[in-house]
Amino acid sequence: MIERIRARPWSIHAFAVLILAVGLHTLITSLAHLDDWLFDFANALPQLPWNRDWVIVALSARFTIVCIPVAAIWIWRAGFARTLVTLFTFLACASLIRVLAEGSDPPDAMGVAKTLIIAGANALLFTPSANQWLRRDEAPSGVEAFE
Repeated sequence: MIERIRARPWSIHAFAVLILAVGLHTLITSLAHLDDWLFDFANALPQLPWNRDWVIVALSARFTIVCIPVAAIWIWRAGFARTLVTLFTFLACASLIRVLAEGSDPPDAMGVAKTLIIAGANALLFTPSANQWLRRDEAPSGVEAFE
């Protein structure tokens, strides 16, 4: 009989919960300040006719982009998604370090907390149990698959 593929380790569960919580918090707080985002988007892309509806669509798209690598890791055990999340984590940390080094304006405490939570969640993807689970060499092969 084929053994059931091992269940996800706690570190994968914690990674997904932490990343989705940060993404959901960002979405909710962004939706609460639509006028600020409307101003930012209109200044960043003045050639587009921005309104509140398009801002909601753009903010929802940002949340969806956060969900994609989480789903890829959670559902398909995709190693490339772990690499992608790690790359974005390094970029977020580098941005935070740059803001701290400039020292002109103190960074937003919530932004710092989110960056640290994301970095911690990313570290969970490199625990021994997560490494072992993300490896794809556990699938049955040969005759064992047909027993």
